[in-house]
Amino acid sequence: MLVYLFIFAVTAALFQEYTLRHGLDRVSYDIQPSLRTVDPGQEFTVTTEITNAKRMPVSFLKIQESMPLEIEPLGGITLRRDPEQSRLTTTAFLRPRQRLTRSFDAVINHRGRYFFHGATLSSGDFLGLRLTHDYFPVSREIVVLPAPLEGVAVDKTLGDFLGDMSVNRFIMEDPVLTLGFREYTGREPQKAISWTQSARMGRTMVKNYDHTLDLSVTIILNVECPEGTEALHERIEGCFSCARSVCELLEEKKIKYGLVTNATSAGAIGLWSQVGDGLGHSHLMTILEGLGRATYSSTGSFESIIERAVRRDEQGRCYIVISPVMTPSGHRAVGRLGSLKGGHVSVFDISCLAQNDGDDVKEEKKWS
Repeated sequence: MLVYLFIFAVTAALFQEYTLRHGLDRVSYDIQPSLRTVDPGQEFTVTTEITNAKRMPVSFLKIQESMPLEIEPLGGITLRRDPEQSRLTTTAFLRPRQRLTRSFDAVINHRGRYFFHGATLSSGDFLGLRLTHDYFPVSREIVVLPAPLEGVAVDKTLGDFLGDMSVNRFIMEDPVLTLGFREYTGREPQKAISWTQSARMGRTMVKNYDHTLDLSVTIILNVECPEGTEALHERIEGCFSCARSVCELLEEKKIKYGLVTNATSAGAIGLWSQVGDGLGHSHLMTILEGLGRATYSSTGSFESIIERAVRRDEQGRCYIVISPVMTPSGHRAVGRLGSLKGGHVSVFDISCLAQNDGDDVKEEKKWS
């Protein structure tokens, strides 16, 4: 009998040592939001996947997941709020070679770029006396887009401006004056595709019109403000929302548009400070995702992006300027652009929008 007890004690001690040292061997963790970009308040699903790839079970597993501080879970899920992040703590038992998947719905109500930074997994030993810990780093992000501008009917505000553009485009855009053909980039409208040339070249080709016929809009988005500007962040957020509403309106009207801005965009999504002309969902999402990632820092002065637009100006191009506040130097720069374009410049001064509080007032100005 003593021999059996001794053998049992030795076996238990060895198993205890093994589970303590190797409890998290071949255990993996991943987390993934169901959507890459969302609107404020839009529901998405957060899915956690934990895999035990070894032949031994994990009898006790504690999972502490790091999530964005601003995330709001739905369905009764409770998070612990730390100063910089939220934590979700759960426990599980993993059978040999088991993949455990858990998910919950959530929302984030504010524009920005948010990260899921992985989890700390803790495995209990055979006797339940101690825990071993390991951190499983993950970098998953979700971008919350700016909400459309509230309190201002952008289509009504820009009605005359876009109406003039449509008339000019109808008069001037003559398909007879085609300079040639170039490869389709995904930003051009389908009506510009030349199916004959596409069949001949073996790839999608579009007509390349004379610049005098190719009417388009450049959105100039400024985030630079004088020091001490009241409600600075709120005004810049208003600029991002205004830019979204303008882009969506131009998409609806089938008017090609691009963007020039001095706003910085967190995360590598290409050269977002200047987005070329285009149309379509992909083009719109490129700009909106940049707006979601944008910070309050400026890469240059308001006047510098106006001058950049002046240097690259071409016939048939119109401009929509969006700024948190119009300074005297900003007025002069926009005035020069307006003189060059014969009045085809429309300005959204967010400070004026806030003061008018959405009344039926022409916040848009046509510069002449």
